[in-house]
Amino acid sequence: MKESAVEKILQMEAVKAGGISYKLAPTVVGMPDRMVIHKGVIYLVELKTETGRLSPGQKLLHNRLRAHGVEPIVLYGAEEVRTWVRSTLTS
Repeated sequence: MKESAVEKILQMEAVKAGGISYKLAPTVVGMPDRMVIHKGVIYLVELKTETGRLSPGQKLLHNRLRAHGVEPIVLYGAEEVRTWVRSTLTS
């Protein structure tokens, strides 16, 4: 499954759970793919295929985000997306 298909699944599942999901413009190297907003909480979500890997730029930016108190979410494949949505947005 392509990463774009995983992204579409996140979009649909977030909306079904009552949230919204926006594609983030890749203007900064390593920026997560999506911003998901649900019940006043903002999640920055990086999507990968089941075998995908974070690039060095993504690792660097994710560490910068953590240093500022933001934990980026990294999801590998459709099943992890569905599990995350169920456990985070619908609980």
